[in-house]
Amino acid sequence: MVFMVVVPLIPSTLGYFLLPLQLGARNLALPTLSRCSFRWYALGSILVLATLAIYPVGTGWTFNNPYTLIDGGSFALMAFGLFFIAASWVATGVNFLVTVHSKRAPGMGFFDMPILSWSLYLTGYVLTVAGLIFAVIILYLASANAFGKGLFSGGGNPLDWQNYFWFVTTPLAFFAVIPAVGVITEVIAGVSRKAVAGYRTLVTALIMLLAVSFTSWGVHMIGSGQDAMTTFTFSVLSLFAVVPVALITYSWLATLHRGSITCAAPTTYIMAFLLNAGIGTVLGLFLSNLSVGSYLASTVFTTAYIHYLLMGGIVTALLAGLHYWWPKMTGTSYNQIWGRLGAVLFTLGLNLAFFPQIILGTKGTAPALPEIPAEMLGLQQISTIGVVVMVFGLSAAGWNLIAAFLHRGTGVENNPWGASTLEWRTSSPPAEGNFDNLPDAQGPYVF
Repeated sequence: MVFMVVVPLIPSTLGYFLLPLQLGARNLALPTLSRCSFRWYALGSILVLATLAIYPVGTGWTFNNPYTLIDGGSFALMAFGLFFIAASWVATGVNFLVTVHSKRAPGMGFFDMPILSWSLYLTGYVLTVAGLIFAVIILYLASANAFGKGLFSGGGNPLDWQNYFWFVTTPLAFFAVIPAVGVITEVIAGVSRKAVAGYRTLVTALIMLLAVSFTSWGVHMIGSGQDAMTTFTFSVLSLFAVVPVALITYSWLATLHRGSITCAAPTTYIMAFLLNAGIGTVLGLFLSNLSVGSYLASTVFTTAYIHYLLMGGIVTALLAGLHYWWPKMTGTSYNQIWGRLGAVLFTLGLNLAFFPQIILGTKGTAPALPEIPAEMLGLQQISTIGVVVMVFGLSAAGWNLIAAFLHRGTGVENNPWGASTLEWRTSSPPAEGNFDNLPDAQGPYVF
């Protein structure tokens, strides 16, 4: 449930600020829709969290049937909360799509947009489609819970709900991954002071990731009762994700090669992202494998995979983006030593916390055990220490940024990294309306 409530904040927070700046626009195309999206999201989150205080839903975050019908708790309240969250996704997605189509700077074609703008544009499609479908199916499930009738009622096939649920939530995982790729690409280009290598190939890879997100949902149902041929098909489709991931990684490494790399906090987070996301990608290959996937999926191996993807990938990308665009967003500079120290502690803690979970998963350790076997207690203790170190790293990074904002001085230069995208042509922080005069586009990365 934390995934459903928190993860959407990652692309939308940076997207609302950066998309109009990168396109050379004064604001998003639909500012009223932006406010509605925020309010719907806040209302939905409050309703979802309220269910924990009233009567927790005893079905797990996937709401698998028939458990939702047997022990629904305050499911009706949660369903309305999730409906409003889904509505906020749709509003954000439509806003991103309309902004890209109608607000680009004079002379900026689609292949003149920065990669982050491309990633947010593709995310707009994911948010719109997945949000609409999720809003509908959650109301259908609430109806079955309340009246015992409908598509997901007790008389239906339990796999119906799982197919719909994973069809929606698999793209939702990608709608955080795709903007994370955009953020990392922009930071790499900025700190290395080079144009993105293989720009059109990278855009194609992002589109391929979007396609995989809508065609590989069945891999989550390995071992859940679907027939062997369907399982094999989804396993093959999910493995196709390796192709765009390889193309994206090649572009990043080629951009860094022989670049004039700045030794700063964003660069440290870039290195951390490449390490953590690389480990997460390899773990995903094991889970997609028919021979071991069904075994590992029921262990803490999956826990490690999810955290390497979300914490090691998406949160690390968010931290890289915050440290990169912080001077632009706030007009203040932070302490680079503390910024890099926070990145090192966060990365060290993350790997201490979740690499032991990989080993425990291969030994068959199930998640949420009431008691850890004695022979595995040492690995669990290392994992606990890692969580503490990771929290210290996050705290150091957060306090460093907050202290810089609270003790801001005379400000910073408008383009401290020597980057080339349009957001660096305006003041730091941007004035109301972003630009006094709309800039002319000169290509995505002209140094």
